[in-house]
Amino acid sequence: MSDPCAWHGIWGFPLTPFTEHGIDAELLAQATDRQVAGGVDVLCACGLIAQLEQLSTTEHRRCTETIIAAAAGRIPVLITVMATPDAPGIAAAAAEHGAAGIVLVPRSPDPDVTLKVLRDIAEAAPGLPQVLYHRHPLRLAGDQLRRLADVPELAWVKDGHRDARLFRRLRGAVERLRWVSAWEDVALAFWAMGCEAFAPASTAYAPQYARGWLAALQRGDLAGARALLAAHAYPMVDLRLSRPDIDVSVVKEAMRVSSVPTGLTRPPARELEDAECARVRELVNALGRDISRRVGQPNLP
Repeated sequence: MSDPCAWHGIWGFPLTPFTEHGIDAELLAQATDRQVAGGVDVLCACGLIAQLEQLSTTEHRRCTETIIAAAAGRIPVLITVMATPDAPGIAAAAAEHGAAGIVLVPRSPDPDVTLKVLRDIAEAAPGLPQVLYHRHPLRLAGDQLRRLADVPELAWVKDGHRDARLFRRLRGAVERLRWVSAWEDVALAFWAMGCEAFAPASTAYAPQYARGWLAALQRGDLAGARALLAAHAYPMVDLRLSRPDIDVSVVKEAMRVSSVPTGLTRPPARELEDAECARVRELVNALGRDISRRVGQPNLP
């Protein structure tokens, strides 16, 4: 079993290529291989950006099996599940297929509800490392996180709140837990406060980009990391959040501009307007030009 203490660095998220009647497993395998070849350290299957909530049980299983097979043991694969009564069974099946761990997405603001699911998964898949996605509707205080950390399988917390003060308090509440940031635009601040891993959406279309700014942080080049993030991550995140339900569509448009096949999306994802598509093209095309010259990195795709 993969050592969760080694899951630092960049986490990638293959987006689901939907068809009119299901998913395109071949395209999903290609996207997985592209991220592995691009240097991500961990893969997360069926994430929220992969439209987890729009996947049927059968499609979730097929995505899980496809990504694990395509990764072929080269890096750990984590399976994202909703905190429902079905989660323990899904986790146990994923472990049998070679999953290195589970990312749990909460559905209730009540920490006790999440705690019960963490315990149920630990009982169904003993020893399988778990990652708690700390996001709406769950917002923990330090004492609440300490209670959840009584589950020994809980190894990581993924921050989705982007609240620096909250991150500081929770990270100090349980020293053994490791942290991954879900949003690229807070990487600079969260790195300074001890975040060990990052889960940027840019891995779907330019995995080397995240490696570039992380390498700058690791060598202490804050100016270089800041320039890289400001040139692409900041405006891209702002665009993704500029109106409801275009987050996935923006990332898939970036994939298309990068010649990465995407398949379809499912509602509630909305189509982009012409001006939004043009902005995505502008930002992605700059990855291979202005950004590489600005920070002295090798040419980025």
